[in-house]
Amino acid sequence: MVIERWVGLVGLATLGLAFGCAKASSPPPPAPAAPAPVAAPEAPRDVSPDPAPVASAEPIAPACPRLEVSVPEVPMDDETDLPVPDIVDPERLATFFERAAAVLRGRSEDHVRIAVYGDSNLTMDFVTGQMRRTLQQTYGDAGHGFVSFGRPWSHYKHMDVRHDMGKGWQAIACSTDPVMDRLYGIAGIAAESMSLKARTWVETAPEDAPIGQRASHFDLFYLEGKRWGRFDIEADGKVVMSRDGNAPEVGLGHAHFELPDGPHRIEVVANDRKHRVRVFGVAMERGEPSFVVDAFGVGAMNTASQARGDSALNREMLLARGYDLVVFATGANDGFTLDVTPGHLKNIIANHRKVLPEAPILFLTPADRGKTKILRQTLDTIEQRKQIAKDNQAALWDLFAAMGGEGGMRNFYRRGMCMADHVHFNERGGTYMGLRLTHALWRGLKAYVETHPDAGCGPEDVRAQIPGRSEALAQD
Repeated sequence: MVIERWVGLVGLATLGLAFGCAKASSPPPPAPAAPAPVAAPEAPRDVSPDPAPVASAEPIAPACPRLEVSVPEVPMDDETDLPVPDIVDPERLATFFERAAAVLRGRSEDHVRIAVYGDSNLTMDFVTGQMRRTLQQTYGDAGHGFVSFGRPWSHYKHMDVRHDMGKGWQAIACSTDPVMDRLYGIAGIAAESMSLKARTWVETAPEDAPIGQRASHFDLFYLEGKRWGRFDIEADGKVVMSRDGNAPEVGLGHAHFELPDGPHRIEVVANDRKHRVRVFGVAMERGEPSFVVDAFGVGAMNTASQARGDSALNREMLLARGYDLVVFATGANDGFTLDVTPGHLKNIIANHRKVLPEAPILFLTPADRGKTKILRQTLDTIEQRKQIAKDNQAALWDLFAAMGGEGGMRNFYRRGMCMADHVHFNERGGTYMGLRLTHALWRGLKAYVETHPDAGCGPEDVRAQIPGRSEALAQD
């Protein structure tokens, strides 16, 4: 080696110098016998450190390479477009940020799933549909996620998927079409058969849709119990399995099946002459790990009606879906029930944390509304939502401020971004707000990975890093 030869030569030069100095300082010795020859440096002793640290051939890669997070841009082309507010207490979303970072690094073994509860502004999937599009167009089409088989209102319609309730089915909902047994599932709506051979269906999006054109993994949810009947599950006109809802105890029925990745139409066909069938919906997924957004919009729903759902059944469904983030975009209809809202929400949150203890919760404030001025009750609800988030160790995003605060909906109407009632977003306004929410989430993710460079790199349990989470779980 070059360094070893250099060391040997230095040794020889040093030896020669020492010999010369000795000769000059002492009388000449008698002529000795022939001096012994100096040994050639055939294999010098290892008198130097391992040269590898000094001259490494290649730098050693860090255990966790730097992760670049691209924050989706938001439109700022109108004088009324305000900066997107930050998420309040973003550290409470740490487990979600960890899982999101793992997807971005290509280290995740499954999709990251986001559940978003909402009222009528979510029934058309505009806000959540834009979230889904933004994330899946960036990180991969993971499939539409959950769609209900029931359609209690004509305006219940998800983006980038086709679905409808055929004749012979009755829709139920926790708000406008309640039932005594309170068994709606986490979507708050369901479909119940009224006749033999009744059909209800969900289909992948048409070819011109930006996402949702294909699916391969399906999870269909239905009700089991002593008085429920048989049905067939058809895919593209062929029966893939038959199920019997009859069971000793009330509970969640779950049918999982897989098909070749591609366009598919899934139908449920009631097949029992004596008993009805109740189906909640189907989740359609596909592809490499990415992001799935399940939208649970229920018209006219307030927190009191959301709390009517059967807790045990909902826990089974939450566990089956396994969410990594739960968002409450509710509250618009809570203005006249503010006294009971905190208690109901505390119970709903506790139900989620029992089965999804690692899934953080994010509250959104309600949107502005009103043709001339905002209702006092809306302002009260906004302040209450902020306090509820704080009391329940949840993060919060101020949607009200993000749309412009008081008078924001009137401005939306001027810009063609809401309906004539000055209450509901149209597609343009809903996608505008969905993009702003995604921007806020990803800005929080970017800040998190900058302060946690190992985010998404390993199996570290970051639950202990979330302030107040252990206390909340103890209370639950």
